[in-house]
Amino acid sequence: MNQIAPRETSINSVTVTSGANGSSIAPQNLGEVVRFAEVMCKADIALPKHLRGNAGACMAVAMQALEWQMSPFAVASKSYSVNGTIAYEAQLIAAVVNTRSGIKGRLKYRFEGTGADMTCTVTGVLDGEECTYTSPPIGQIPVKNSPLWKSDPQQQLGYFSARSWARRHCPEVLLGVYDRDEAEQFQGPDNAKDVTPSLMQRLQQRQSEPQANEGFNQDFVTRETETLASTQEFTEQDTPAGQSSTGSVEGGESPVSTLPQSADDAAAEGGENPGAVTTEQLEPPSETLDYLDAVAMSLREECAAKLLEIAGSSHKPQDRRGILEQAKNAWKSEMPNDLEFLKVAFETADGVIKGDIEPAKAKSYLDARRMKP
Repeated sequence: MNQIAPRETSINSVTVTSGANGSSIAPQNLGEVVRFAEVMCKADIALPKHLRGNAGACMAVAMQALEWQMSPFAVASKSYSVNGTIAYEAQLIAAVVNTRSGIKGRLKYRFEGTGADMTCTVTGVLDGEECTYTSPPIGQIPVKNSPLWKSDPQQQLGYFSARSWARRHCPEVLLGVYDRDEAEQFQGPDNAKDVTPSLMQRLQQRQSEPQANEGFNQDFVTRETETLASTQEFTEQDTPAGQSSTGSVEGGESPVSTLPQSADDAAAEGGENPGAVTTEQLEPPSETLDYLDAVAMSLREECAAKLLEIAGSSHKPQDRRGILEQAKNAWKSEMPNDLEFLKVAFETADGVIKGDIEPAKAKSYLDARRMKP
């Protein structure tokens, strides 16, 4: 709720004080602050859009202005709504540092270098001690949303350095206060970035790591086949008289299972053995096939979840459609043998964006569809 419950405090009771710098509004208690915020939020064009009709946000800005001993409307005009929080203009933050940090005089600036290599060193005297801060080169500063970074980079670098100076030497002055560039980098739960490797990345990493001889391995099978062949030759050499190499003793069957005959042995005897084993005829064990099926199912599940997540995001429909198209193209490289399912998942997510399909029904449909071969 944006509205604060009405109070009995009259607007006439809010104090206006006069000083060397002129008159200023000075509420004396919480009731006066609340009443002032209720009136302030109705100021229409005197406020930025994010504060109009929002008494709670106006109260927060007004209390911040009172702490800084500044006009609530002046502070409000320098505020912005960024990523669900109130941010302030860099100029206002620099003014707060100069007037409320307790420094002697004002901050002094020294610029060195040009272009992307320009740096700014800020110096201020705090408690009798000279404190300095040197900014990184302007080319290494990641977020530059203000147009001043292009039209007047020295001015904006000075604002950046003054804020960073205060963060280092007197952080209590800017406690809970952020400018627009800082707010753009917020990584809270609503703006967190998923850095979990995709299923395909995890599989590629596993394949690149040394593994023991498990599952289906062509070299391992070749070695085992050669071992079986040599074992059979050894058995034939040691077979007693009257007992054939096939395991029969005087017309009876041997209780020992017959070893498979290799293709080379069959060829040497001049005959064909339908049971001959060759490495080309070997198939992956059932466990390997089950593993590959599980990988395909997991890829389908992750693909469907990601596409539906894009479809249900808070972006504008046209933006979601563009992001969905990019995601589809990215998934083509991850599941090149399952493009039919990718097409179904894309069309289903697109239907959610258009409002033709409810998100819950879309999820149920894709959950059922991904289990089909």
